[in-house]
Amino acid sequence: MRSFKWVASMTLWMACGGAPGPSETEGETTAGPGTTAGTATSTSDAGPTSTGTSEATSEPATTTSTAEPTAPTTGDPTTGDPADTTSTTTGEPLGPCDGPRPGPDNTGVPQGVRLVPSGSIKIDEDGAVVEGLDIDGEITVLADNVTIRNVRIRSSDYYPIRYFDEDNVGLVVEDSEIEGLSGDATAAISFANYTARRLNVHGTADGFKADSNVLIEDCWVHDLSNGEGEHNDGVQSTGGAGVTLRHNDISGASNAAVQTGDLGGATIDLVLECNWFAGGGYTLNIRGEGETVPMGTQILHNRFGRDHGYGPWTLDDPNPIIEGNVYDDDDSPILP
Repeated sequence: MRSFKWVASMTLWMACGGAPGPSETEGETTAGPGTTAGTATSTSDAGPTSTGTSEATSEPATTTSTAEPTAPTTGDPTTGDPADTTSTTTGEPLGPCDGPRPGPDNTGVPQGVRLVPSGSIKIDEDGAVVEGLDIDGEITVLADNVTIRNVRIRSSDYYPIRYFDEDNVGLVVEDSEIEGLSGDATAAISFANYTARRLNVHGTADGFKADSNVLIEDCWVHDLSNGEGEHNDGVQSTGGAGVTLRHNDISGASNAAVQTGDLGGATIDLVLECNWFAGGGYTLNIRGEGETVPMGTQILHNRFGRDHGYGPWTLDDPNPIIEGNVYDDDDSPILP
């Protein structure tokens, strides 16, 4: 595994004339204005696109694609900004429940973005930006305020994105696909202090490990590994404060779309807002007892499938806020 800092240093050195010209497959590499520390901008037209497949190389690279991300849509891709927060018809600010349902057309690597094959990488430089990679392996994050975008990860490693060794903060992962090649991949991202946006997560044992200070929004979690003896959850938290799931589509887990427990402490201030949830025994399994009883749970304006084993939720929080939840097939209300 090469460290991200090493790769960045080599790229910048080459850009300044310290190496022969670019190869036919790699194109010209420069460090242009606005490039975040530890990244490079590639003008290469070679390499697989986001819809292709590739083999990993021994030395990963980082690249900023020249392709623009497409706006969230359930139809044909458009050229809008996926982070736009105003209505295209009224000009009014969008609410948390507005926008199309997350799925294959508006999560993952945007169509047309070219990806460079890579093996596992390690990021150890604060503020680093990693883009445009097709990774066979894992990303280890050992720095603060790292951004990972337009990346595809296919992994059998236990942690496809390993983010806990040094208690770092500020990780943002967006517009990427994370595929577990077996149930050995425990979750797309683990465990705390991160934001995930517009991710396509599938094939892992759990979609996300989310213990504290986590925001997951506009993501599509589906088709988890569900192997024999596995206990699969779309999002699993073992205790912590400040986890928000907003406007996601989470299904395809054998146990629960959202599972909390008391292994690491009480689950506090869990907010589940404007999501599509389906599957599991109880689709939401919000648990804890004694000193680890969950507190501050909010279940607001979510849409549920009917394919649960026992019910849409079971809650140990004695005073949850529950409003506006319905079954997705007919909009019939689910009462607290």
